Amino acid sequence: MRVVVVGGGIVGLTTARALVADGHEVMLLDAAAGPGRGASAQNGAQLSYGYVAPLASPAIPAQIPQLLLARHSPLRLRPGVAPAAWHWCLQFLAACTQQRADAATRALLGLSMQSQQQFARWRADVPDARIEHAQQGKLVLYRSAQGLAGARRQVALQAGLGPAQEILDARQCLAREPALHADAPLAGGVWTPSEAVADCAKVCATLAEQLAAGPRYGALWEHRFLRWDLRGGQVRGLFAEHGGAEHGIGFDACVVAAGAQSAPLVRPLGIGLPVQPLKGYSIDVDAAHVERMPATSLTDTALKTVFAPLGTGAARRLRVAGFAELVGQDTRIDPRRIARLLETVRMVFGLRSTPAELHPWAGLRPATPTGLPSIGRAARHANVYLNAGQGALGFTLAFGSAQLLADVLAGRPLPGFAAACRAGLAGA
Repeated sequence: MRVVVVGGGIVGLTTARALVADGHEVMLLDAAAGPGRGASAQNGAQLSYGYVAPLASPAIPAQIPQLLLARHSPLRLRPGVAPAAWHWCLQFLAACTQQRADAATRALLGLSMQSQQQFARWRADVPDARIEHAQQGKLVLYRSAQGLAGARRQVALQAGLGPAQEILDARQCLAREPALHADAPLAGGVWTPSEAVADCAKVCATLAEQLAAGPRYGALWEHRFLRWDLRGGQVRGLFAEHGGAEHGIGFDACVVAAGAQSAPLVRPLGIGLPVQPLKGYSIDVDAAHVERMPATSLTDTALKTVFAPLGTGAARRLRVAGFAELVGQDTRIDPRRIARLLETVRMVFGLRSTPAELHPWAGLRPATPTGLPSIGRAARHANVYLNAGQGALGFTLAFGSAQLLADVLAGRPLPGFAAACRAGLAGA
């Protein structure tokens, strides 16, 4: 079967890989000049298979006034007048119940475990140094007793469904990661020894190189999607622009894995994909500037910030990422956000000196209200498939999402969590 995959980020590339492995002829299309140039370019770098609780939780509604009004709030809303954005916000609030959050967590754990297995199989032939992969474990920090109590409940819910996790008190957290400021308020944390980090952009580049070496794959970079070739109510192909010229591309099936651009792309087909872009930021701080460089991957729930040590030797650095802004397709970098990320490094680990270069970055995470990605065939069109909505877990869930999409297209039996991912296609 000739399959076109729209999207050259981590989800699109892993999807192409899974489909090529099934024997399909795959053509990948993306407006960028190369792989992983969007949300995959400089994300948080954490492979967080055990920490997949959705953003929508029962604790969120009570926090909204503070999140909206606090000076350094990690949340920013500017949905404008777009009805889809406001509808997404209402759906998000509706998903903030314990029952729905627990159900989403169980499904996400199933998908993350599949993703971990698929990623391990892929990287068996890829040197860790090439993608800056390291299994360092992950420590999720809680600054309040209330937050730690919620973590205990979450760990109990996940017991037996995901990787082994351990609740640590403040003293144990400091022993696990001595780089933490000993005098800072800390109630405890969750330690997951199997978690890892890697550079998502380098994973994308490696995947693209491997695919290009095979006979059943091609890539159309710098090809901007224009419109669908819709005749007689059936999707026959699509049109894309390259170098000022319009090109028609036919296919037997098409997989839309275009991240935050997926929803507007399929809207002309009458497909209502519940995905909105959540803008995040990141910086890279060279290890030489960090007073106490951490050895583990960390998430500070109070600061809503993740820290991932990457690389070795002169390339050793700390990837720092955070924030969630519902501001449409705006990818401009707010210098105040970058300054805040650097300040979190100063507060948590200390700085020997101020870096001259931080490699500031902003990207759009494709988020659904429930946190569950939409993976499967569109009900309105038999040859259109969707693989989008992984949100901040895109890197973590990519390999498992790709395998699930390939299983759907092949008609193979599906795992139990697949139904939850299919639920997001109700409007499709």
